[in-house]
Amino acid sequence: MSDPVRIGGFFSTFDTEAIISQLVKVRQVRLDKLNVEVARADARKAAVADLVTRFSSLLSKVKALSSSTSASGKSTAVSGTGVTAAADPSASTGSFTVDVTRLATGTRASGSAITAALDAVSPMDQANFQTTPTNGTFTIATVGGGSATIKVGAQAVNSAALLNASNFATAVTSGTFTIATSGGGPAVINVDVATQSLDDIVTAINGSGIGVTATIANDAYGRANTLSLTSTNGDITLGDSGDTSNFLTATNLSGSTGTTTRTATAPMSQKMSLNHVIAEINASGVGITASVTNDGNGKANILSLSAATSITLGNATDTSNFLSATNILASPGTLTRASTRGIARMNPSEAMADASWQGGPPAAGAHSFTINGVTINYDTSTDSLTNVLNRINSSSAGVTASYDAVGDTIILQQTETGSMPITLADDGAGGDFLSKTGLLAATQTLGENAEYSINGGAAQYSDSNTVLAQPGVTLTLTALTGAGTPATVTVNQDVNSPTTAIKAFVAEFNNVMTAIDSLTRADGSKTNNQSGLLSGDASIRQLKSTLRGFLTGTGQNVPGNFTSMSQVGLSFGAVGSTVGTTNTLLFDESKFAAALASDPVSVQSFLSSFTLSASLAPAGTGSISAISGTYTGTKAGSYAITDDGSGNLTAVFTPADGGPTTTSNATVIANGSTTSLIPGMTVSIGPVLQAGNHTVTVAASSASVVRQIETFLENQAGAGGMLTLREDAYEAVSNDIQARMDNIQERIDREMDNLRRKFSLMEQAQARAQSIMAALQQAMVKVSSSSSQ
Repeated sequence: MSDPVRIGGFFSTFDTEAIISQLVKVRQVRLDKLNVEVARADARKAAVADLVTRFSSLLSKVKALSSSTSASGKSTAVSGTGVTAAADPSASTGSFTVDVTRLATGTRASGSAITAALDAVSPMDQANFQTTPTNGTFTIATVGGGSATIKVGAQAVNSAALLNASNFATAVTSGTFTIATSGGGPAVINVDVATQSLDDIVTAINGSGIGVTATIANDAYGRANTLSLTSTNGDITLGDSGDTSNFLTATNLSGSTGTTTRTATAPMSQKMSLNHVIAEINASGVGITASVTNDGNGKANILSLSAATSITLGNATDTSNFLSATNILASPGTLTRASTRGIARMNPSEAMADASWQGGPPAAGAHSFTINGVTINYDTSTDSLTNVLNRINSSSAGVTASYDAVGDTIILQQTETGSMPITLADDGAGGDFLSKTGLLAATQTLGENAEYSINGGAAQYSDSNTVLAQPGVTLTLTALTGAGTPATVTVNQDVNSPTTAIKAFVAEFNNVMTAIDSLTRADGSKTNNQSGLLSGDASIRQLKSTLRGFLTGTGQNVPGNFTSMSQVGLSFGAVGSTVGTTNTLLFDESKFAAALASDPVSVQSFLSSFTLSASLAPAGTGSISAISGTYTGTKAGSYAITDDGSGNLTAVFTPADGGPTTTSNATVIANGSTTSLIPGMTVSIGPVLQAGNHTVTVAASSASVVRQIETFLENQAGAGGMLTLREDAYEAVSNDIQARMDNIQERIDREMDNLRRKFSLMEQAQARAQSIMAALQQAMVKVSSSSSQ
């Protein structure tokens, strides 16, 4: 709230605001003291909250120890190959051997080759190569025949053929184009692709009268396929906005540079075909004969070379990838060399309608097929082969689909091992993907069961590669073991995991003890007092004593051979240690390891033993006559049972750790019973139904030290626990003081406002008095003046 505008002292030298300010300071002294109390309460609340956090952290470490398998875990080691092993706590320690003679496999279906044959006649960038050969050179040689460099690039242009039947890389269109020289002016050249050849266009340019000579020049590989213009009449200008033919673009002249000479930036003709390259190899003079032969699928798809002497392929100076693109560079052999696999392969990332399928693509449009009853949708106009395979793999069909680029086939592998066939069907509405890929008619290789033996015994079989070799020991078969070289599996007691868990508990326990010491430290010094925030809180100090008492005591009815924490390596120091030196919990790892090795069952029991028992209070007034059984709930607490006398029982369980209550109901009859009211317990009903109440108490009948600590921590730091109640109490103190401060501030504000009103009235009265005095003085002056006259 902003201060009001205050104006005073107009008619006197009495400063009313200064007086009010001084009075406020006097009144504020009490508020300042209360502010200190609020800060102290907030600090104590924060300290308790931090302690709750520490207790929660300690509780998580305790729970890791109190687990029923915290010290009974087993570790495995495998000597040899072929298996991996895992053991659960029920496994027995020891070693055994494993021979793996067969792995379990899933059913496999392999389709037929799907890519169209290699087109040896078309330009190689349109011939269905999986990898398009690049322009450049490659080397072939024979022993005694020398070597030859084969040049891969554009074909020689067919200049005599009509333009619409020539081998231009970009088809020429009819129309006109313009060439001009600075001294001869423009010339418009007419193009008719149906009646003119490239030679005709060259003649027309040369006869245009503007001083330009057109010639068809050789490219870098000696093939006539590059158009060049030379002017004797000044700089050449190409093209005009009125041009209607793409001739200058199709011949790659439009991007050329120069003044009196303009040469095409690239050959105008199509790339060489495979047959062109084969012809150059055969004419190279090194004695090699090249041809295209059939692959294993009966398609012309293999480049074969033969010679009378050993063939050598490739050279470090090669600039074309032709030999690797035809899969022949790494081929074996001497007198004959052949592609190691088919040259032609479809692009699996291309829309299926546009890809080069053997016999054409699958039926057009949106269709589907099913694998193991799961429908896979596709559309050949938008989906690629990769899309379809990914869709199969992400479905619930239970198969893995892949494209084998070596065999040019699609492979389906059942993910579940065993001899189950893969069921396949096209959609029956014209879709033929499975038929087109050869999967529908494929002979499936049914999966096999795994075969293995333990300790050289009889063969055992499994439809999975994950097998239970011995009780508690699971093996994963990964490979066949060699004859006479079985894998050896050793099961050991796991010492590392419980050791790590105990070390974490000890560290957190000591942190909690240190925190309590710091918070409850008492310092009698009058100056520089170092007392803790909770030094006067005996209940907090008691927490430390209780926790320490658990560790120095014994468990409750714990079975086994260990009765104290010191027997498993936990202590506060040796007997006779100097007072003050045994506050830190210590862990003797070697002592724990020895205890675990000698009696792991007793160690586990000592850490995690916990049994809850339920008992019926004798003073019940309802229909229940007795309870029996073994309680299977997880928390101590009590059941308050209400009986309406008509056979309806309601039980409300209140856990001892302050957690939320739960309610269960049951309907009973006289002399009957129910097992649905209390977990694990049979509640028996007497001969007469009568309204009333019963109490069933659930308490621990057996509890290890660790479980006792766990219960204590849950009760202290959980909902309704002492620490949370203490935290709430400090918050209530803070809120109460704050409310008192607000009331005091309100009274101060009212008092000051009242004083300002009184001072204002006083000033007003003083002003009126001064006004009257001034009037009287004026009157006196007038009277005096009249008297003197």
